Amino acid sequence: MKKLINSYYIWILLPCVLALFTAVYFFIRMGQDSGVLINLFGILVVFIIFITVVSIVIANRISKKVTQKIISALEVIDFENDSPIIFDEMLPYKKRVLLQRKDILKENKELRTRADTIEVITGNMQEGLILVDSGGLVLSANNSASRVFGEKMENRNVTHICRDSDFQEAVKGCIGGQNTQIQLDRDGRIYSVYFSPVQLAGSLSGAVILFQDITESHRAEMQRREFSANVSHELKTPLTTITALSEMIANGMVQDGDIKTFAGRINEQSGRLLALIDDIIRLSEFDEGQGQKEDTAFNLRELTESVIDSLKDNAANIDIRLTGENFEIYANRRMIDELLYNLIDNGIKYNVENGSVTVELKLVYNSLCKICVSDTGIGIPEEHHSRIFERFYRVDKSRSKLTGGTGLGLSIVKHITEYYNGTLELLSSEGTGTTVTCYLKV
Repeated sequence: MKKLINSYYIWILLPCVLALFTAVYFFIRMGQDSGVLINLFGILVVFIIFITVVSIVIANRISKKVTQKIISALEVIDFENDSPIIFDEMLPYKKRVLLQRKDILKENKELRTRADTIEVITGNMQEGLILVDSGGLVLSANNSASRVFGEKMENRNVTHICRDSDFQEAVKGCIGGQNTQIQLDRDGRIYSVYFSPVQLAGSLSGAVILFQDITESHRAEMQRREFSANVSHELKTPLTTITALSEMIANGMVQDGDIKTFAGRINEQSGRLLALIDDIIRLSEFDEGQGQKEDTAFNLRELTESVIDSLKDNAANIDIRLTGENFEIYANRRMIDELLYNLIDNGIKYNVENGSVTVELKLVYNSLCKICVSDTGIGIPEEHHSRIFERFYRVDKSRSKLTGGTGLGLSIVKHITEYYNGTLELLSSEGTGTTVTCYLKV
């Protein structure tokens, strides 16, 4: 490379040297007459112009070649391998570039690793996450957020993906710098949505929107409130009756001949109250996972016969039949007793005059225990099927109060069935009776 530059200098200095020789020649010829001097001066000017133009052309071509050779030398430098370079002066350049390249590759790898880690974390979050810029444009949305709205959201304005008025107001407030929280009901799911503005160097640069699915906890809270209200109401009814009757007796407002009748009603309401409390305790045990786990082997048919015998006094005009197989199961005897008792008792309570209740026992595939209780009673309208196993839910409240039901029997049946990983089937229509079938893995 030095040789090329030196040759370039030679071609630049050449006109100057020629001009110098010309000047010397001119001064030597100073003794000549004026005409000759004028001619020599004209020749000198032409010669200098010619030499200058030629020098410029030659220098221009040389500079292009030198530049091209330098560029071609840069182009052929191999930064991947330790190959020789054309000019030694480029070695520091190559080393610096290689060092910078190494640093850039390292930083890119770290950034890629960090981005992949963040993507994996956010992609597997149960909560929905949306990042927006200061203008409300969606920069990123994880899988959970996409499932909430069922569409691709990147590069769309966040206000366009949800038309809910509370959501729209919360977005505007968040972009304005306010932290906001709302509940959003979407496609039957309840979400708690948190809006957090992101500040950078004292100015708003965007916002983070977090969706948390609280459907189950919301439903549990609603059920808890409903359960508390129902319990209060159900407990208040017999207690009010007991209090009123006992006050009448205590104040001497009852004749001696009616005291026995009043005492009988107090005893009846007390029994109803105790039955309700017992059912509530049993449900609380199931909710807290404290159900009895003392499984033993026993004969299911014998247990069913025992339950039927205990209910015969309640079934004055109802015919109870037991069909099916005779076999043993391995389960909690008390829990199966409760299940049978509630199913058969319901069949008796909601039956018609001179009706019947049929209990069928069967072992299916040697692994499932089938308990089927059918009655010829009033039946359950189809619109109530989805809620019949809820706590305190009654199709006919007036009849339930007349029969003394607590509204918890079928709910207990459901919990016991689920405890044994079983399934429940309901077949009923208004006026045609009801069939409840339990499949238990015992």
